[in-house]
Amino acid sequence: MVNRVIIIGLIFNLVASLLMAYGRIFRSKETIKNESKTKGGHNPFEEKHRLKETRIAQVGTIVMVIGFAIQIAGNVFSQ
Repeated sequence: MVNRVIIIGLIFNLVASLLMAYGRIFRSKETIKNESKTKGGHNPFEEKHRLKETRIAQVGTIVMVIGFAIQIAGNVFSQ
């Protein structure tokens, strides 16, 4: 049972890592193209996309903390 808890924590951390790296791993050519354009010195698409990436990374951070907490609890209660 304890090993399952620790594995669940590791799965949380794996998912969190992907969420935190989302903006770099899953960026399409179309997204890169849209972020490179400017209109009057401003790019609303880039701002919107960066806000989205930031929110996803924040969720990833929370999920990672939960994953570590689950792993710690699994290790503490196994003894």
